[in-house]
Amino acid sequence: RQRRAAVADLDKQPLDVARADYGSSIRDGAALVTLAAETGIAKSEAPRLVDVVARAYRSRTYTSTQEQAWLLMAAKARGDETAATRVSVAGKRVEGAKALSLSVAELQAGAIDIVNDGEEPPDVVVSVIGAAMTPEPALAKGLTIERSYYALDGTKLELASATGGASEIRQNDRMVAVLKIESREPGGRVLLVDRLPAGLEIENPRLVDSGDISSLDWLTSTLKPEHTEFRDDRFVAAFNLFADKPANGVAGQAKTTSGSTAPVAYIVRAVTPGSYVHPAATVEDMYRPERHARSAAGRLTIKASR
Repeated sequence: RQRRAAVADLDKQPLDVARADYGSSIRDGAALVTLAAETGIAKSEAPRLVDVVARAYRSRTYTSTQEQAWLLMAAKARGDETAATRVSVAGKRVEGAKALSLSVAELQAGAIDIVNDGEEPPDVVVSVIGAAMTPEPALAKGLTIERSYYALDGTKLELASATGGASEIRQNDRMVAVLKIESREPGGRVLLVDRLPAGLEIENPRLVDSGDISSLDWLTSTLKPEHTEFRDDRFVAAFNLFADKPANGVAGQAKTTSGSTAPVAYIVRAVTPGSYVHPAATVEDMYRPERHARSAAGRLTIKASR
């Protein structure tokens, strides 16, 4: 009975909704596909389950770690069932599942014929992987991120590299990097990452949190990160926008409303002279990765101290 209910409810789930159990319709569907393939339970419904998951997957640009893990398990389970598949790829006989990687040169050389030599129709999936040749532009989808820099006395600095332009500072200059994120929807587990230009280093991360910089007391916020990391090459902060405890018996109730904002800050020092890429800052809902944002990337020059 539970199996039938799970299968029946699968394609009724909304594709993009905040859930405190890290789940989604894609993750749940992939888990059911895995269960059907490995145990034989609901085996007759497996093709429909695969179709439901495939439709949901095609509607998304990104997938979460939970979804990726269960999709991999589902692919493995379904792959074990394809031992009887017989196809010919470019004239060569292939039995069972086959992964084929093609370079740009091979694709440009001409078409590759795939012929089904078996009795059952096989599935063919094409994936394209590549890296952009130019920096990606700023964007905001469900989340927004704003990056700015201040002097230690609270004066705002016009650092154009933080927003896609070019800037110049001096070796040993110290600045406070301030990032503000805004969630247009309630709920979610959000990760903020601000990658540093190679010539900058994070300095004494406790100063801002301890309130030692009184001129920046406006940075205080009721929405505090659950976790922060001050690495050599980046600053990381994680926010949980769900309630810590169920309210009115409803688990995963959002503790934030749409338009909730949170500022975070850290101190950097210009250490090594040179010209560097100022990477984009990013924020992402880890379990609804369609909700993400990034700033523009710029160019930062650090001049040697006099």
